[in-house]
Amino acid sequence: WSGTESEAAAPPPPPSASPSPPPSASLPPPSASPAPPPSASPSPPPPPTFGCADSLSWEDAWGDGCDWYAEHDPGCTTYSDYGQQSNCPSTCGTCSSVPALPPPPSASPMPPPPSASPSPAPPSPPQPETYTYEVRQENAECANQWMNLGEYASAELCSLAAGAAGCTTFMFSSAYTSWGCRCCSEPDPPKEHSLWTLYNVLPPHPSASPSPPPPSASPSPPPP
Repeated sequence: WSGTESEAAAPPPPPSASPSPPPSASLPPPSASPAPPPSASPSPPPPPTFGCADSLSWEDAWGDGCDWYAEHDPGCTTYSDYGQQSNCPSTCGTCSSVPALPPPPSASPMPPPPSASPSPAPPSPPQPETYTYEVRQENAECANQWMNLGEYASAELCSLAAGAAGCTTFMFSSAYTSWGCRCCSEPDPPKEHSLWTLYNVLPPHPSASPSPPPPSASPSPPPP
């Protein structure tokens, strides 16, 4: 046998088995990244204020936004905080952590209007001066009369009118009051008349102010 015949006589090799395709296992979404090593934990950025709505522009260090956490970690309880707690308050349920606006300042109550001070009592009207009289001479009339002040019922009332008119002497008839109360311009020398009487007008006396009470005697000290 030659070498050529031996090669022709060799049986053909079996067909190569084609590799079986891998099972169609669904691959995890590319966005589901494994937990980063501890040394690669980036410091979370300062939390911006978005109210109670998730941020549309924020992304963590792996490019995942609030929509990814809403789908894979609602409530934000599975993964560590990479900024989603403050940037995704609606998804993480942290809306209550958003500081509320301070209440408007309460309007301070208006001060009460000042109480009107009581007006001082009006001064009491001056009391009319009270004149008195005395008999100057009975059965006599003025040497010269000045004026007739009118009819009065008594010499006392006539003296009041005469003093108010500025008379110092007047004549009055108690028997005939209709003759009137007459002032004298010159009382002397008086003329005799059985029905007239001459009177002097006495100036009013000032009201005497009550004297202050005497000081109370201080008790003498006890003997030593």
